[in-house]
Amino acid sequence: MLNSAVTAEPERGGVERLAARALLTAAPLVAALALAGALHPGTSPLLAVPAALTLGTLGVLVAGWPRTRRVLGMAVGAVCLISLACIIVWFARPPLGPGGSWSLLHTAALMALAALACRWSPIREAAAAGTLTVLASAALGLPVTGPPRGIWWEPIAICAFWSLPAAVGAAAGCYLRWLDARRVQAVRQARRAQRVQLATDLHDFVAHDVSAMVIQAQAAQVLLRGDPDEAARVLRRIESDGTRALASMDRTIRMLRELEYGAGTGPTTAPGATELPELIARYAGSGAGPIELNMASGLDRALHQEASTAVYRVVVEALTNVRRHARPGAAVAVELAESAEGGVVLTVIDQAGDTGQAPRDLSGRRRGGVGLASLAERIEALGGVFTAQPVPPAGWRVRAELPGALVEPVP
Repeated sequence: MLNSAVTAEPERGGVERLAARALLTAAPLVAALALAGALHPGTSPLLAVPAALTLGTLGVLVAGWPRTRRVLGMAVGAVCLISLACIIVWFARPPLGPGGSWSLLHTAALMALAALACRWSPIREAAAAGTLTVLASAALGLPVTGPPRGIWWEPIAICAFWSLPAAVGAAAGCYLRWLDARRVQAVRQARRAQRVQLATDLHDFVAHDVSAMVIQAQAAQVLLRGDPDEAARVLRRIESDGTRALASMDRTIRMLRELEYGAGTGPTTAPGATELPELIARYAGSGAGPIELNMASGLDRALHQEASTAVYRVVVEALTNVRRHARPGAAVAVELAESAEGGVVLTVIDQAGDTGQAPRDLSGRRRGGVGLASLAERIEALGGVFTAQPVPPAGWRVRAELPGALVEPVP
């Protein structure tokens, strides 16, 4: 019983709203029809009936919106065909009397219907309905001005002029439709860009942690035979890296859901330059090789958020590539300093390593990857310069320079 009462209440409210909308729509239409009938009581039914039908159709469509949207194009086309047929019969049956206010009301209603059809109907229906409303409006010029006076071009000029209201209505509907299409396209492109950005985030952060896990797992296999305690510590670091990778994936999935459904749990802040010391400490603890961080005092906190995030991502990608491509034990130097122009310069250099291992192919490494390319796009979007190139004899240097506009003065 309770469920029936709860269900009936919204239905009753919907019916009341529909009735109120119908009343508000019908009142001015009835008043306009009554005024036209009072001003021109002798108007031919061939002109008064289609005018009343067109106004009534407009009222029904507006009162029942958006339920009536499905039949909008067909309704407008039918009304226009009836109007054209009545005008043709009126023109063919003398004596001809002017339509007066009925034709004016008819023209205004056709203009509104043309705008609605071109804005909301499917493309084909909108094209057909728009064409028919322009033709019907053009034909109404003859009842408004009365019978032609023998000049052959006068009816053509009258019809061309009287087609303008419907043409304006159709143009307005098409313009609104174009604006809506642009908005939808902009939203689609923004979502695509955000998805690409989230995929880049997943690559930057998860690949870094997973590469650390691979190296430490290889070390643990060796240590299990001779130093179980050290192997246990390595396994704990693997667990920690795995937890961070899962957290990164969870953050990315959550942001994808927020993007898709428009609901989220709050803003998600990406790591920035202030977390570089922790990143360097994790890299050093993974056993990938010696690493050194040189950073000007307070510079990490002076960076704007987007610049700070970009700096962190550059270091993450550079260290990931060192793990993937450098010789075992390669030494890495990370430097974050102010530039001469007041900006900031980040440099990550790896060099040499175990010369007993096979040298890497400097011209071929990083080939086919998307990490450095996406970083270059990010840095250039901030107005900076990004370079990545080999350093003799067996190293690699990544350099990113950001403009001073992204740096607050360091006290």
